[in-house]
Amino acid sequence: MYKKVLVAVDGYEPSLGAAKRAVELAVQYGLEVIVLQVEEDIPLLPGEKILEKVCKPITDKPLELVEFYAKKHGVDITTIKEKGGITACILKAVEKYKVDLIIVGDSGRKGLEKFYFGSVAQAVSENAKSSVLIVKRGSVNISDMVALLPLLPELEKLKKVEIPVFSPKAFKQNRNFITGLSIAFIVLYAIAVALTSEPLKELAVFMVFGLPLAIWAGLLLFAGGLIIIRLKISRGGGG
Repeated sequence: MYKKVLVAVDGYEPSLGAAKRAVELAVQYGLEVIVLQVEEDIPLLPGEKILEKVCKPITDKPLELVEFYAKKHGVDITTIKEKGGITACILKAVEKYKVDLIIVGDSGRKGLEKFYFGSVAQAVSENAKSSVLIVKRGSVNISDMVALLPLLPELEKLKKVEIPVFSPKAFKQNRNFITGLSIAFIVLYAIAVALTSEPLKELAVFMVFGLPLAIWAGLLLFAGGLIIIRLKISRGGGG
């Protein structure tokens, strides 16, 4: 039984169909899915530029679209982006991530067009050591995936907003700090009240280095309280 599947996407319909099939298999069999996008670093020839203008991709963000689609179906995927030759990058990723099933979309090119531009699906199937599933153009209905495209910009905005995550450790540290600081103030206030009471009034106003003893006592107590609290937090929040 397969455990890990890799699917390459480029934004065109065949590769998105392959990605949808990978998600379906993940839902059904619990497979781990890796989605690869390859940016070719070879300049396009004139004929390729003409073909690219005629056959525009469905999306220029295939990784984001597939990830969004997968999450809607309860599947967490790993997305990677590489630069180089498509077939070479696919085969390299298969070895690196120890993939046992590759899913690729067949462009459906025929005759001279296939001879000139080549077929990634054919090249992968001929050179891969792992099993290869080729999804033919039009064999998978990707309308539900394409319907998610208008939502991608909003999804990108949400990713940029950092949502605070509750941390029990940080909460405990903050609680200990506030509690300790409150106790320090209460003790300081109690000592201040005691020093201003009738029996200790004269001792409170006794001058030491230009300040009354009561003020020195308060400052020392406050500083000592902060040091104790700080030490307590640095050692893991105490408790």
